[in-house]
Amino acid sequence: MSELSKGTKVKFTNGSSCTIKKELGRGGQGIVYLVDFNGNDYALKWYHVPYPDAFYTNLKKNTEAGAPSESFIWPLAVTERQNESYGYMMKLRPQGYYELGAFMLAKVKFANVDAVIAAALQICTSFQKLHIRGLSYQDMNDGNFFINPQTGHVLICDNDNVSPNGVNMGIAGKVGFMAPEIVEREALPSRPTDYFSLAVTLFLLFYMNKPFEGQFATQAPCMNEDAERKLNGKEAIFIMDPTNPKNRPVPGMHKNVIRRWGYYPDILKNEFIKTFSHEAIIDPSKRTMDRTWEHLLIQLRSLCVTCPFCGKKTFVNGETATNCQDCGKPLTKPANLKCGKYIIPLVPGQKIYKCQVTNEEDHDTVMGEVVRNKIDPKKWGFSNKSQLTWTVTLPNGDVHNVDPGQGMPLAMGAKIRFSKDVTGEIMK
Repeated sequence: MSELSKGTKVKFTNGSSCTIKKELGRGGQGIVYLVDFNGNDYALKWYHVPYPDAFYTNLKKNTEAGAPSESFIWPLAVTERQNESYGYMMKLRPQGYYELGAFMLAKVKFANVDAVIAAALQICTSFQKLHIRGLSYQDMNDGNFFINPQTGHVLICDNDNVSPNGVNMGIAGKVGFMAPEIVEREALPSRPTDYFSLAVTLFLLFYMNKPFEGQFATQAPCMNEDAERKLNGKEAIFIMDPTNPKNRPVPGMHKNVIRRWGYYPDILKNEFIKTFSHEAIIDPSKRTMDRTWEHLLIQLRSLCVTCPFCGKKTFVNGETATNCQDCGKPLTKPANLKCGKYIIPLVPGQKIYKCQVTNEEDHDTVMGEVVRNKIDPKKWGFSNKSQLTWTVTLPNGDVHNVDPGQGMPLAMGAKIRFSKDVTGEIMK
């Protein structure tokens, strides 16, 4: 085994170098060291044995290209070959982030459902950016994601296996996350298998249970290769498949998914039913793509509101009246802003984001907010939080401008031109 001692200087291919300070941990692929680089602390992953030249070349290429998004703890520099091996440097993971597995074991809990949705949305958009580059991740699992439970901010690690779609660096993935065709040894990791692993990751986030771990898992006397193939291969049955109840969650064992399945809206449940259907298991082209998940999660975020009675988070249906999922009290059916593909309930405090009212993929910038009327607190209006002037056409044909910082009443039938690309309408 190739190991590095304290004080050892390690050279990078770009001519710079770092100095080993101490070991941070080790795993199947190698050892992670704390290193000093130009007076700052970084992490260095050092492989137990040298991987093939193709792996080394791919790693250098990814380093030169840079991270697809800030979510990835991406390789910053690759070392020269030394002590019969090599490695790469990356940023250290900051404090306050925990593995997805820690959430599943209830060692850590999300502050609220907003943080869960934020994490899911960031994961989807991060992998979308990676896939747009023509890359596939190939080894998505619960150990790759570190999440801040307060904000839902995500950091994605172990990026050394990322390679061009259709090219494999020797990794198959982790059982329970691998696509059925990989479990059956009929295919290697690729973008369609990433879509499957992404759906598994999202299901874990929302329901804290693996999507195929139900009754069948409890009946397996030993989780050997045959049992894993039955659970996760092409015979796999989604635990919430509406047409096949043979692999349902077991009361007392799978409490999380039993309790949470009814909590989230149908738009989320139906997408999981679709992407984990028998058709999508055997046909990768029927799996939900990252961009589809992105749009769905943006809509889901808008449906998550604060109950005016108990102050807890609950989900509303934009088209019918609903009850608070915590206190049970009936919620008044709100007016909705129909904006492109999104239906946004105009409830107190609702925020409208840039991605909903422009063609830009900005999920964080707030463009508008439902606020109290300053003169009459019983009335609610729509405040322009953006830097753009809105053009509002009222039902009687009158046209008004709403400048940045100004507001408008929630007039039924009013059409709002938020940008040159998107116009929304207030409706029931």
